[in-house]
Amino acid sequence: MKLKSPLTLAAPPDPAAWDALVEGADGATVFHTAAWAELWRSEWRDARWIAFVLEDDRGYAGGIPAIVRHRGIGRTVFSMPHGTYGGPLVRAGHPDPASVRRDLLDAYARFAGSRWTLRSELTWFRGALAEIPPGLDAVERFTHVLPLKPDFASLAASFSSPTRRMARQAEESGLSIRSAGSEADVRSYYALAVEAVRRRGGTPKPYSVYSRILETLVPSGRARFHLVEHEGIPVAGSLHLFHRGAVTNWLTVSRQTHWHLRPNNFLIARVLESLCEAGYLEYNFGASPPDAAGLIRFKEGWGAAREALVVAGRRSALYRKLRG
Repeated sequence: MKLKSPLTLAAPPDPAAWDALVEGADGATVFHTAAWAELWRSEWRDARWIAFVLEDDRGYAGGIPAIVRHRGIGRTVFSMPHGTYGGPLVRAGHPDPASVRRDLLDAYARFAGSRWTLRSELTWFRGALAEIPPGLDAVERFTHVLPLKPDFASLAASFSSPTRRMARQAEESGLSIRSAGSEADVRSYYALAVEAVRRRGGTPKPYSVYSRILETLVPSGRARFHLVEHEGIPVAGSLHLFHRGAVTNWLTVSRQTHWHLRPNNFLIARVLESLCEAGYLEYNFGASPPDAAGLIRFKEGWGAAREALVVAGRRSALYRKLRG
């Protein structure tokens, strides 16, 4: 593919050079890492990890990643899969980051908008809607982020009164929490996740995704599973992802029959306390549908504020026809 800029299409990027960019770029997340891309390349046999990159004598000065899947006569392009964060990265200290971001986004838009692309989606955390090129349909959504403090008691003082009350009730419900580091633990978590996702009308991701996270991201410290138990029975669980002081809640789930024990409140309170003690800087609760008033109220009760998510993509006429 010919480029109209000094960018190079790396398919795949050099993992070490890419992770050096991730470590040195403002706005990078765990979902930008080579490990996250490799997880999806392993999960999907037809997947490729690509990135448009700007190179200099120090390596990659900028880049935008994507996972490409070849589906029959066409392809899908995600930066990154399942609404996880992609978008442009520019090495901190670059003299013209806006120009680099523009070139990266333009290159992605041309690739994602070609006649061979059936569907594309880019999710840019703290992105700028005005920077999305023409040709991609873009909207601004939101996630909820809570700045953390070294002293958990100080942080807890900012929780809403109902949130503090329910956290206290949960502490008196006979619940316990522990790290979930074995395959049996992750299967227990997955059973909770399947139940919760189906209850919400969704389709659960295959177990293999969580198994790969256990095998590849947990040992490196990029991911942790937790289980909450009542009388030895798992009633709630979570998967969190970690990068440079930031923690992202991938999925917290609980058994509906035990909601009266407030397991979600217990889990979040205990996790936040441990993160404060460990010196983490911010906690990302994850995106919420704009009409999910109860979920939004739950997140904001902990003191989390909305942060922009720019979602940009395209669905070809053929894709729309095939999907009806």
